[in-house]
Amino acid sequence: MIRKKVLDYVQRCHMLEDGDYVVAGVSGGADSVCLLFLLCELRKEIPITLHVVHINHMIREDAGADAAYVAELCEKFNIPFTLAECDVEALAKQQRISTEEAGRNARYEMFYRTLALHRGSRSGKIAIAHNKNDCCETFLFHLFRGSSLKGLSGIRPVRNEIIRPLLCLERYEIEEFLDKNGIKYCIDSTNLEDNYTRNKIRHHILEPAEHEINSAAVSHIYGACTKIEEAYSLIDDMTVSAYAACVSPVRKGNAFGLRIAGEYFTGLHPTLQGYVVMRVLENVAEGRKDLAAVHIEQVKRLFGGQCGRKIDLPGRICAQRDYTGVFVFRACEAKTVQNQMPEYTVSSADRERLLRGERVEVCLNNEEILVLGVKKMDAGEIWKNIPQKKYTKWLDYDKIKNSIVIRTRKEGDYLTIDMPDGKIRKKTLKSYFIDNKVPKEERGALFLVTEGSHVLWIAGGRISSFYKAESSTERILELSLIRKNKKQKG
Repeated sequence: MIRKKVLDYVQRCHMLEDGDYVVAGVSGGADSVCLLFLLCELRKEIPITLHVVHINHMIREDAGADAAYVAELCEKFNIPFTLAECDVEALAKQQRISTEEAGRNARYEMFYRTLALHRGSRSGKIAIAHNKNDCCETFLFHLFRGSSLKGLSGIRPVRNEIIRPLLCLERYEIEEFLDKNGIKYCIDSTNLEDNYTRNKIRHHILEPAEHEINSAAVSHIYGACTKIEEAYSLIDDMTVSAYAACVSPVRKGNAFGLRIAGEYFTGLHPTLQGYVVMRVLENVAEGRKDLAAVHIEQVKRLFGGQCGRKIDLPGRICAQRDYTGVFVFRACEAKTVQNQMPEYTVSSADRERLLRGERVEVCLNNEEILVLGVKKMDAGEIWKNIPQKKYTKWLDYDKIKNSIVIRTRKEGDYLTIDMPDGKIRKKTLKSYFIDNKVPKEERGALFLVTEGSHVLWIAGGRISSFYKAESSTERILELSLIRKNKKQKG
């Protein structure tokens, strides 16, 4: 019995709960009229409130008769009825989309608007009359277009507020139910034409498959969609875990995007790699529009390419290979810039304050402050108390003979490093960045504490070996990088 079959399906998929406010889209055709009658039956078992919405797309001259019939049914069942008229063809031209897409957008917009207007504090649902045949048509449409696994899973019975109680039925079952119960329905003449892609699939592929290949074709395709949905659900769960493990937000210069860590990513199964990349592209592009399998493969190939190689993707998205993986960002934000702080020179007045034991604070940007302080201590105190924090460093203040300048990098900058033989050697800042795999886009944004071209400290990084405190040190220069209004970094 159709009524029990639909009730069991609704309960199994948790579509309806007591007290739900349900907006039902009813066109007047066989599927939606069946939906209306079965919802009226279901509310005897599950207390719900129904509200019917009918959209006149203003394509057919006889469309007004459909609206009148739906209004008559609603009056018979004492159900609130909302009629909306929308010139779908004009809307399609205005938005440069197909008439099918424009009609779908108009319908769902009206469904959501009606639900929001009338549901009050109640839980709300939108009931749509899709059936198994619709699911199969969607599968074939996506298959021919070149869809991902997600697109081949067909139509879901529940998606957020949207429910599809008839997705357990084939079209012939719906028509049999209506005929058996003497229920009239309207026939949309546009459904008999081949002007729309879905109609072509229905009339020339799916129906011939049922009649000439296998009468259970719809059932078998629907079953395949269900299995694909289960497989996709498993892959989606694995993608969430892999994404969390290898993707992180990163700012490079003034570009903000997502970096995929190469070491972890390259160990993933190729299929999982594709899903991680697509999720990254979707998040950066804020949507999937114009993104396809070819773009996923382009990003995956970057992991085997040279550092610095970059590709352009739809939606002004760029992907670039760096030392640790691939960085994905919006091209319009990808300019490499120096930090906006002007050079700050520690003045003679500042030096006097430091020698009196006072602290000097230098505002680097909206988020960070560099704090300088000078303190006297003997060698024993130095070796016992020298800080190990990344953002607090001690230097030998007496080795600094010229003005201390806080700035970003310049041509000719260098620092000194300890060699295995105990000697100290100069190293250009550029060479240091290359050896330590600091991305080019990040180099200009790093703050430096300098004496001329000699870099005392790359803020948050290495100090120059020449300035290290030693047994003869009498005065310590303490440098601390602090985040405003937050606990000190380190």
